[in-house]
Amino acid sequence: MNSPTNPVIRVDTAAGHVIRSVVARDEPERHRARAVSDLCSALPGVEAAERMGAEIVRVATTPDFHPGRPVPVGVVADVRGAVLPHLVGNDIGCGMRMIVLENVSEDDLEPLLDRNLRHVFFQGGRDVALTGRDRQAVLREGLPGLLESIGRGREGLLSRLDLEAAWGDLDRTCDAGVFASCAVDPGFEHYARIDDDYRRDAILGTIGGGNHFVEFGVVDRVADGAYAAACGLARGKVVIVVHSGSLDFGQRVGTAVREALHSGRHGVPDYRILSHERNEPLFERYLDGHANAANAAFANRFLIGLAAVEALRRTIGRDVEHRLVYDAPHNTVWQDGDVVRHRKGACPARGVGTLGGSPYEWIGEPVILPGSMGDGTWLLRGLGNEEGLQSSAHGAGRRLSRQEARSAARLDASLRVVGPVDPNDPLLRGRADVVAELEGRLKEEAPGAYRPIEAVVDPMVEAGMVSRAAKIRPVLTVKG
Repeated sequence: MNSPTNPVIRVDTAAGHVIRSVVARDEPERHRARAVSDLCSALPGVEAAERMGAEIVRVATTPDFHPGRPVPVGVVADVRGAVLPHLVGNDIGCGMRMIVLENVSEDDLEPLLDRNLRHVFFQGGRDVALTGRDRQAVLREGLPGLLESIGRGREGLLSRLDLEAAWGDLDRTCDAGVFASCAVDPGFEHYARIDDDYRRDAILGTIGGGNHFVEFGVVDRVADGAYAAACGLARGKVVIVVHSGSLDFGQRVGTAVREALHSGRHGVPDYRILSHERNEPLFERYLDGHANAANAAFANRFLIGLAAVEALRRTIGRDVEHRLVYDAPHNTVWQDGDVVRHRKGACPARGVGTLGGSPYEWIGEPVILPGSMGDGTWLLRGLGNEEGLQSSAHGAGRRLSRQEARSAARLDASLRVVGPVDPNDPLLRGRADVVAELEGRLKEEAPGAYRPIEAVVDPMVEAGMVSRAAKIRPVLTVKG
């Protein structure tokens, strides 16, 4: 059934809740039916929510809506008086970061860059040196806290940071790079113990696995010249796109809260609902832990971007001028009064007049939407569509499960992919098992495993959720 106000938006029901969806053009009905069924199981019914002093106000899905574990990807939900932790998942704060390079051309992305990227990201070359005070600042105060803390002294990768430019980039970061936190979660106390000793960080600055990546690309198409220019983009510009999250931090928060909800010690009749009214201590602990993890994710993408720039600097032998286009999470919650907006695999896409203090305040929020390896990335302009809960898809969306992709997907030999292991390394001769596993992991993320990016962008443009600004053609992808 279609929305009476927007013929592109489909209306379904799950667990007694109305769901408004913009559907991908090539969406198989069986995949959608499974995802809707999974969402129905994930959402507590109306009566169950009421018993917990909660109300699920609105639910929407994006065109990359597809089954996920345990909750489908591409879901936005407004909940009054409660948080649904499983509706965010464990990769809290996962999101996208886009950096434009000012004095670099495509010719500079020479083959030597592959080796330097492998060293930086997989062979101990990141050199992320942080003190305990730095770590405490990251978890409690996000990127502003990190920049304030390292202003007292820096080593390693951060010693080459232009601190003034980094402060300026906060204006181009969603929520200025910080989620409010009252405390550091008990699970992070050892990591963030306060001292002034520098230690090389084993977590921050790492890409992670799955569909996380770092990609070097070139602006290949400009659809909205004025908006692209406001973002610092023009045809031929080299761009770095980062997709990563909070790694161990989100996992620990999600696991701790899930175990507490399932333990029965907190008087929770429905483990899916973390109610402010019925379970305030655990509710507050989740929001603090969530903020810690989201802040760590901001810092992680920030450091990944610096490491990618450093690998390029080593390759071309000169400093690389760069600035942020935007950074935003797509797995997190935003609290506005007593309503909590949950996004699971969905980008904020707010419109004019909703981004106070941002240079995008009067033109709309940037949305970074990647396709598969080889399909490119769209920079879109958020239009603040209320039926879509001011949100956008966060990617092309899987067409095949990872296992299906290993069996069915084909690899494009022209793709330039850097991973932890060089498949051409002579040491791999005779190790067919290792080579097969490397190929299997690439097939999981191959273009054929995902929907075409336009199948997701087209219906959102038609629905008035976003408009096109610029498309980036991928040149080189780094995968964990």
